[in-house]
Amino acid sequence: MLPWIECPSLSLDLERSPEHRIAGVSDEFLERSRQLLAAVQAEISGGQRWLADAVHLRTTYRFLAETKANAQRVGVDWRDLTLANLSYELVVGMFACSTIALATVSGPVLARNMDFWPEKWLARASTLMRFTRGVEIVFVSAGWPGAIGVVSGMSAKGFAVVLNAVGGGSDQMGYPVLLHLRRVLEDAENFDAAVDWLASERLTAGALFTVVGTENHQRVVVERKPSAFVLRHPIADEPLVTTNDYRLLNASKDGSIEMLLQTSCSRFDALSQLFAKHHATDEVGDSQLLYALTDSRVQQTITAQHMIFRPRKMLSRLFAPRGLVCEDGCV
Repeated sequence: MLPWIECPSLSLDLERSPEHRIAGVSDEFLERSRQLLAAVQAEISGGQRWLADAVHLRTTYRFLAETKANAQRVGVDWRDLTLANLSYELVVGMFACSTIALATVSGPVLARNMDFWPEKWLARASTLMRFTRGVEIVFVSAGWPGAIGVVSGMSAKGFAVVLNAVGGGSDQMGYPVLLHLRRVLEDAENFDAAVDWLASERLTAGALFTVVGTENHQRVVVERKPSAFVLRHPIADEPLVTTNDYRLLNASKDGSIEMLLQTSCSRFDALSQLFAKHHATDEVGDSQLLYALTDSRVQQTITAQHMIFRPRKMLSRLFAPRGLVCEDGCV
């Protein structure tokens, strides 16, 4: 039996009001989100709830109506849902992730593991969210019903982007990372605009953004500190790998990411070795990518998602470790 299982998908129409948009999501989907949110809330201090108001002020209330509608439908307080969408900043030490961007004969492919606590509840709630305007897809996100921010996603404008955690300081006046990634996917006109925006916006925390477009030369890692960036490009058509450390920016001394750094280099080396013989004239199938992502040197105990994005064909797939989703038995 394969060690992964494909996650379900949902479509949400951005032309509808937030209330009508979330109303059609079934209770079965929402129950998984409630379990995930309960686990997240157990780790985030209630004394931080004031941040919810500050975040919506900082983002000029762009996401407030959606947050309140989603919170009401899921059955949680909107401030708690806001904090869940700030989880990157609040618990960065619990993130990891391993990412590879490959040049192929049919255009670039972006594949990654999402390593994040609480892995069981995130795996079970994981849903490929398709955001549309009418029948036209705007962007897709590897998320869960009720999520506002984005960790991994693809735009119909011809690019995909994923976030890897890294220690790079903090800036309370910056834009929240997951919410910034959401608006880049929703608003950026093309690959170049997305890279520029990911590089230039003042952020609340350091981040590593791997971005691919529709052409093989459109592969780059945007290494970010809150107010600084460096672009890391692959050598010619070689694989581009990202884990959880800066390769060009100065390494962080932030002890909160010590756990990430303990396995970062070994995962980086393992992915590099697994695709060392890959050439841009080759095709790479989803199964080959998934076997690499589930390799014992790459997958972590907190790996909750595996995902694959192919922007040229606008193809996206989201998987979760079978052992987490089927802990109580499934086929």
